[in-house]
Amino acid sequence: MSWHDALATLQEFVHTIVNARVTNRKLFSAWCRSHEAEMEQFFGYERKDKMPSIASLVTASFHPAAPLIMLNYTGAAHNLLHAYPDGWTWGVRHCRGIVFDTDGVLVAHPFSKFFNYGEHPETQRNALRGSFTATQKYDGHLGIIFRYKGKLYITTRGDFESPTAKMAQCMLDRYAAQHDWLSKIGEGFTLLVEIIHPSTEVFVDYDGREEFVLLTFRRNGENCFFPHVYTRGLGEQLGLSVTEQWCGDSVGELIALMRDRLVSNKEGYVAYFGAQKIHVKFKFMTYINKMVEKKLGYKYLMQRMIAGNLNKMIGNLPEEILERARRMCARLRKIARDKTRNEKEKRQMLYALVPEEESTSYYRAVCRNFLKASIT
Repeated sequence: MSWHDALATLQEFVHTIVNARVTNRKLFSAWCRSHEAEMEQFFGYERKDKMPSIASLVTASFHPAAPLIMLNYTGAAHNLLHAYPDGWTWGVRHCRGIVFDTDGVLVAHPFSKFFNYGEHPETQRNALRGSFTATQKYDGHLGIIFRYKGKLYITTRGDFESPTAKMAQCMLDRYAAQHDWLSKIGEGFTLLVEIIHPSTEVFVDYDGREEFVLLTFRRNGENCFFPHVYTRGLGEQLGLSVTEQWCGDSVGELIALMRDRLVSNKEGYVAYFGAQKIHVKFKFMTYINKMVEKKLGYKYLMQRMIAGNLNKMIGNLPEEILERARRMCARLRKIARDKTRNEKEKRQMLYALVPEEESTSYYRAVCRNFLKASIT
């Protein structure tokens, strides 16, 4: 299913759930579980081997006041589909905070799912062709700004009512009043900003800044974004900082920059390859080290082993952290290879590796998938 066909099919999907009187997340989950075959057709998803159910890959958020529905891929999609690249159909990839009204009209059209360099077949070095532009990637939360029936909204991709979305709406209202945004932003466009705020910082310290940084914008339904020069112009009109554009010439040069261990307190860049119409994330090695060190735990290591990118993700850690990761991996492999125990006993051993409060249903699902993957 093509990019455009998948988008049109999502509109049909919204019509279907509205007609089924699905009005909240609980009803949405129940509908998806009972209509799995229909879901697969809507999302162009063909389940093979040990691939997860399509019902577990997509969720929805329903606006509390306006007739708006947001579609998102789930944590299960993020963590499990890396082992099944074909599972990232355009239908699933579009569900990254995309918003429709209950008539099926596309209201907000953010980025579709895109991948880190080397993470997916389309982002391997030999697959990247032609010229590209790269802009700085910020380490906050993505804000999706759109106008609907004369009012400006901002949301994060996860939920209309997330704490960040509520905080950002107050910021948006201030910006809009100060710079007359209603006269400058029409319906049918989506603005994408990084929400910089102490509460949204992950690994980069922005020294207490509270602002939006304009990343790009697009006309809804089009498979392209406006050039950076237009983004800079819009940023000036709206009183916004604009993401910085990289001035290098080649993918090789950008990759070399990402390996520079003298770079600190930066996440990386997002490159847009115009011929292929794809975005690719490039992250500084120093940032990845911070990220892996923070996440380092049995769940993360099992996920990386399932996805087959364990060595890539931990190989450049500082030696003292790398040694700890190796010991944890050895313990996981020992449990998986133990021929004296059945799978149920192995699962119990994996569950016991973490404190009881961390042994959630999701952690246990990762354990089961780890054993099914026959990690050796």
